[in-house]
Amino acid sequence: MLEYTAVDLFCGCGGMTEGLRQAGFRVVAGIELDDNAALTYEMNHKDSTVLFHENITNVRTQDIAKLLKKKPLHLLAACPPCQGFSSIRRKNRKGAIDDPRNKLIHEFYRFTDELRPITIMLENVPALSEYDDFREVVRKLEKLGYTMDYKVVNVAKYGVPQRRKRLVLLGTLFGTINIKAGSDIIVTVRSAIEDFESPDVTTDAVHRIYPTHTPKVQKQIELTPPNGGSRTDLPDEYILECHKKAGVGFKDVYGRLHWDTVSSTITGGCLNPSKGRFLHPEENRTITAREAATLQTFPRDYIFPTDISRGALALMIGNALPPEFCKQQANSLREILDEIFMTDIFDEKKRSQIMSTVKNKGTKQERFIQDLICKLGYDYCQSPVSQLRCSPDIVYPELKKAIFVNGCFWHGHDCSRGALPASNIKFWQEKITKNKKRDEKNYKDIESCGWSYLVIWQCEIKKKKLPELEKRIIEFMGG
Repeated sequence: MLEYTAVDLFCGCGGMTEGLRQAGFRVVAGIELDDNAALTYEMNHKDSTVLFHENITNVRTQDIAKLLKKKPLHLLAACPPCQGFSSIRRKNRKGAIDDPRNKLIHEFYRFTDELRPITIMLENVPALSEYDDFREVVRKLEKLGYTMDYKVVNVAKYGVPQRRKRLVLLGTLFGTINIKAGSDIIVTVRSAIEDFESPDVTTDAVHRIYPTHTPKVQKQIELTPPNGGSRTDLPDEYILECHKKAGVGFKDVYGRLHWDTVSSTITGGCLNPSKGRFLHPEENRTITAREAATLQTFPRDYIFPTDISRGALALMIGNALPPEFCKQQANSLREILDEIFMTDIFDEKKRSQIMSTVKNKGTKQERFIQDLICKLGYDYCQSPVSQLRCSPDIVYPELKKAIFVNGCFWHGHDCSRGALPASNIKFWQEKITKNKKRDEKNYKDIESCGWSYLVIWQCEIKKKKLPELEKRIIEFMGG
């Protein structure tokens, strides 16, 4: 298995990094501001990963680039803070909560723009996809040349014993990417935590962390039927007055988990029965911190601090990304990287050909030119022409004319869009130089076949430049 590099932005206590490592990535750096999360991250990953324990806005991509040692970054992964988009915080509000952390998604774009990773992954709450900041970042990533797919999925379909919806975005500079459908085979609560020893006899300090209650609440827990019982099953005198009112929501609170299905969403309140369905399926207690982490798919030997408050520990576990879900999404990106880099699948010539095929078919710019040409009264052909040794974007075999629609960055145009990123500059200089040499060879090959060609640059496709562009096309086509 080849080793690919990754960087984890907003790494929290390490759920994403753990999943990436399980998928075979070497996570060279993580960035996290929260003290408890950063401590936990270092406890588990300090031997392999450099942690930037600071505000991400203060982290320079040049410092990340130094860790890459002039080699490309294969994957940039991120889960920006989502508190402002959380459905619980928003309740019935249509817009996001006014939270300065909402803007941190733009840091994901900054790191992508300056590091130019080959693949990208972003995970967050489903509501993020509804907001302008997300849409703006997607548009800007497309302009950088990334092909992306994003959708809301349930992690229960990806090997996580938990009902939890997440927005996931995957992107690549090479070819296309589609988020794979999950499996209908679920991992149950039983298979995840049934074999745990009692917290009373365990040697695992994390497994001993769960709350004690007042006699009345403890009696309420004891009366809740095992294996999925709810507060609605209790005798009337044990139902809280606030729960007797009509229209009261949050019906999962004070409920038990069911052995033979997935758990409810493990949230930051996972050690508090008043915050959700967090009672053990049959024992008269809530789940423990270790059981909650296991339902999040953290390894059982994952280290968590035991000298912080129970609430802080629960919040950290609940806010984490499930490693198994991250692993499965990262495996999809690994397949793309393997297709490019594995020498036992492709020889050097074929691999070079794949690397050179960087989103040059079906881009928005290309589609715009196609529509413009049709508007000007010309048909076009995209089928390969046997007499040509290259593949222009639009061809007119009967006229022996070809049109290339070139992205400024990838084809080394002398404009602001063609500027190289500040980091990994040697890698990108070599890559763009090869692309330019290939372009020159293609142009000479076309002319040697008696054809003429027109190059349309990405920066020319602007409304204010449209008359000039139309004139160039008409002149090229011969009137």
